[in-house]
Amino acid sequence: MATARRRRFDVEALGRAGALVAICTLVLTASFVGLVALLSGQAPGVSGRLPLYVLGMATAFVGTILLFEAQGIDGRTIIATAGSVALGTFIFLTLGGEGIVHVVRNPGQVVASQLLFYFLAAGMIGTGLGYWGIQHWHELAIAKPGSTSAKSSRFRR
Repeated sequence: MATARRRRFDVEALGRAGALVAICTLVLTASFVGLVALLSGQAPGVSGRLPLYVLGMATAFVGTILLFEAQGIDGRTIIATAGSVALGTFIFLTLGGEGIVHVVRNPGQVVASQLLFYFLAAGMIGTGLGYWGIQHWHELAIAKPGSTSAKSSRFRR
């Protein structure tokens, strides 16, 4: 019975991890395509979509603040994290949004150039590195003895 439960958990965990990898890879791929579209000047109308990206950034900023306040995290950590999350959200919304618009407007050009496959591969690698970085960030962080980050174990596993 324990073996069946353990196996089911592993399959569920694998399914969740697979979905996370797929979503992150697609977001990164769309962002790479968007970056190319923006740099090559093939993103007409971006100024009309910019307010949506800014609204998404503001929503992420406030959402992060509310989430961290509810967990009782200190104010300095909250505002620094909220700013970082907002910036990251703006970058990925802008690049990803423009990538999706570019693919919808020019599907033949994107597939014919075969860049999409390189971007998918790069997205998968980026997803793997991001996952690894999140799982092992505490090993990479350099904390000074006696600093608040060295004493805080709130985010450590």
